[in-house]
Amino acid sequence: MLGGTQNTLVAVVLALVAIVARTIGLPVTVPTDPLVYVSLGDSYVSGPLVFPHDDTFVLQACGQSSRNFAHLAAEMVKADVFKDVSCGGATINKFEEGQDVVQGVVPPQFDAVDASTDVVTLGIGGNDVGFVGVALDCVRLNPTDAPCTPTYFDQNGVDTVSRDIADMGDELGVALDKLHVRAPNAKILVVSYPDALPDNGVGCYPYLPSLNEDMPYLVAKFKEMNAELKTTAAAHNATYVDIYTGGIGHDACKPPGIAWINGAVLVPPSFPAHPNDLSFLNSAPVVAQAITAALH
Repeated sequence: MLGGTQNTLVAVVLALVAIVARTIGLPVTVPTDPLVYVSLGDSYVSGPLVFPHDDTFVLQACGQSSRNFAHLAAEMVKADVFKDVSCGGATINKFEEGQDVVQGVVPPQFDAVDASTDVVTLGIGGNDVGFVGVALDCVRLNPTDAPCTPTYFDQNGVDTVSRDIADMGDELGVALDKLHVRAPNAKILVVSYPDALPDNGVGCYPYLPSLNEDMPYLVAKFKEMNAELKTTAAAHNATYVDIYTGGIGHDACKPPGIAWINGAVLVPPSFPAHPNDLSFLNSAPVVAQAITAALH
């Protein structure tokens, strides 16, 4: 390896060569560092059942698709080094803790990030809020059953889902601050959740078996979760990437070929209530554009 004096001398010589080359009109090739991109997140990032999956043993356990938005965006921005450590079931604390999966334990996601990282995208928070659990709790096979909405207000009238969303934002803020320390040179982008439910709050029972009376509440909480991600990103020196707006009209109430989030019909394949291939194909350019803007 070169010593400090030798490094300085090389830098000076390269600078002089560039000046001379410009003076006499020769083309100049400026050495650039490799672009290192790391993707963090949960199953809405990893893409379970969106084939083909990553063929490594551990990442199969995380349900990580080689066609999720991060993989596609990495190709679009021509990342030299790409690490996708997103994993189904991840919560914010899994950034710093190992995650139990069928095959064993997945390392903390933050282990993939260091001072060489140039850009990080992350999609997280839904499992911390328990949003999939809320949606499943609101499934009603009998249309005469009681709606679920009242069960999410405690005896004092406090909306417990809103409380969990606020707590998630606090925890994410702490994680973003730690991420800046681990990757001081990286641009950090917080990616929203896509439009999973009808944006106008109008249900499609029984195609999506949540009562029409409950749909406005579920949609409002989903939007509130994204709003918390946006606010938290702004407060902690991160860029918010909105993939929700572009997906309006492609929610789980829509038929196959139009839906980007699968509901009762898993076509094209994905985990139930999760993004399918169409979602990733359409969100990847949005993420890639945000990465390019952040780096320039």
